[in-house]
Amino acid sequence: MLKISKEGTECMVELFQVNRLNTLFSGLVKQQLQELVEEPGSSVVFNLKGIRFIDTAGFEVLQEIAERAEQYGSQFKLCNISDEVRELMLLMELEERFACCACQHTEEKILEVLD
Repeated sequence: MLKISKEGTECMVELFQVNRLNTLFSGLVKQQLQELVEEPGSSVVFNLKGIRFIDTAGFEVLQEIAERAEQYGSQFKLCNISDEVRELMLLMELEERFACCACQHTEEKILEVLD
């Protein structure tokens, strides 16, 4: 369900086999992302490709991770945000809370696949 690929201090994290980030998955996502952003100087990109819905628990986790990254001097960004998720972010007034980027397709070195 969670795929982590790492190249130096840069990590790409994505959910697969699911199309939503909700209460069921938010605990695992929080734990894994927290470990990655707590490495000072790390850059973590959470790829939301295929994610069509994020509930309040999911958004709370993403906000906590963004704050944690700032505390540890790391970067945390979201990419491939669907129109549906972008609309939810606008409705919840969260669009300014997250750094976003365009994901680049590079050769991946998969670190972990957690099911």
